[in-house]
Amino acid sequence: MRKKRTPNVKKHLRLSFTLLLSGLVCTLAMAAPLELETEQGVLVGEQSGTVASFKSIPFAVPPIGDLRWKEPKAAPAWRGKRLATEFSPQCSQEPYPLGSMFTRPSPPSSEDCLYLNVWTANVDAEKPAAVMVWIHGGALTRGTGGSAFYDGTKLAEKGVVLVTINYRLGPFGYLAHSELTQESEHSSSGNYGTLDQIEALKWVQNNIASFGGDPSNVTIFGESAGSWSVNHLTASPLAAGLFQRAIGQSGAKFDPMPLLLSESDSVPSAQATGERFAEHLEAKEIAQLRRLSSDEILDGFATFESQSLSQPNVDGWVFPDHIAKIYRDGKQNDVSLLIGSNADEGTNLMAAPKDANSAHKMFEQMGGEFTDQLLAVYNFEKDFTSASYAMFRDMIFTWNMTRWATLASDRNKDTWLYYFTFVPPAPMEGKLGAYHAAEIRYVFNNESTTFDGSKATRSEAKLGDMLSDYWVNFAKTGVPSSEKGTAWPRYDRVDMSYMTIDKKFEVKRNLLQRELNIVNAIMARRWQD
Repeated sequence: MRKKRTPNVKKHLRLSFTLLLSGLVCTLAMAAPLELETEQGVLVGEQSGTVASFKSIPFAVPPIGDLRWKEPKAAPAWRGKRLATEFSPQCSQEPYPLGSMFTRPSPPSSEDCLYLNVWTANVDAEKPAAVMVWIHGGALTRGTGGSAFYDGTKLAEKGVVLVTINYRLGPFGYLAHSELTQESEHSSSGNYGTLDQIEALKWVQNNIASFGGDPSNVTIFGESAGSWSVNHLTASPLAAGLFQRAIGQSGAKFDPMPLLLSESDSVPSAQATGERFAEHLEAKEIAQLRRLSSDEILDGFATFESQSLSQPNVDGWVFPDHIAKIYRDGKQNDVSLLIGSNADEGTNLMAAPKDANSAHKMFEQMGGEFTDQLLAVYNFEKDFTSASYAMFRDMIFTWNMTRWATLASDRNKDTWLYYFTFVPPAPMEGKLGAYHAAEIRYVFNNESTTFDGSKATRSEAKLGDMLSDYWVNFAKTGVPSSEKGTAWPRYDRVDMSYMTIDKKFEVKRNLLQRELNIVNAIMARRWQD
């Protein structure tokens, strides 16, 4: 029998809070209580130095019981004072597998998880500050806004109000089903995680002024599945006007999405996948599924063969069409974009191929009729391991980010592209290269919060200070800049300028053009099948 995740929520929250903030400069011992009156009620947060933090603020009614797999509803006001010094439980999820560099002591999980956190140094200021809303990654199946890597203290010190959010994950966030579609007044189901993110942004519009933030100057940003989410929100008409700028770090979706109601290109409808999941759990109707515990749902998800259960779908409401087609037709939300990816995205995501034969099969699977060209452009015969990692990087990350930049810049010239090549010395003495998620610590200027507890180097401290400048100034002004750094030209499909982010920031052109030309042909073929 599975051990319950939250037998004592308060006890585990205190333990989780201690673990998450281990190694940070701002500790509870240094913090003082701070009361703040908001539209919802009085919050009791903490002041440490110039920065105040307020954690576990509800932005939606808990999606539990009959509200499981329902569109989120705005959280009501409360009476009295609400303590806001500890992070809420993370949304229900399976922990990362042992051996993953992302594995951490697990905070408590719960379906009652729709809370956000705010860091601000601007509560009493006369002029409102730009707002940055972070959307965590984790493949839309894992993660939390309460990670120490996302602590907003340093960004708040640089003059923005920083918000991190939770949203429903995996089968709780993306299950579609005919009964759920019938329940919805919008004839939609399955996009609950995205709707949670939109509800959080509505909360920002209605409440962030109380924290010294400017609701008319909001930037959303995220990495991996957080960047997928940024990509989703820029394409959803429901998010129009809720933010003015967007930063995407290593994640976008420009391949075909599942359709809610019908099969497409041999991909089952999202409803059909959800109904098979219900059968997998021996539930004949949604009422039975709602009576199952979150652990039983997660156990079923872990043994279910289709991961499309944790993806958004084209439902005609949240997503009127495939994101790729929305961008192709210029119907995306008109926001400024700062987007890019890393040079070694696959080293901590994909196991090295066992031998040349298994690597060749992966190229055949990904390349199809373009396999020979793919093998040649990645110099497979010279080093099949490096070729495999590079091909994975470009198929999953580099192509999607450059495609996003190209289509966005066709409509809106305020688009900037980057390529992160800095190699952190830890973990593994730099052997992972510029791995997936390597840039997050520097974006938040939290370079001392390392994966393995090692001490940050001087070059890392310098990078964190400069990279966070670019991100913060983009949020403030719409242009990524740093007084200490290089001027960053806009991206367009003719000039193709981008910034390499390393010990030195350098402007270059035509990122991996030979490789991406082949990948582009492969991706275009997917729309013809």
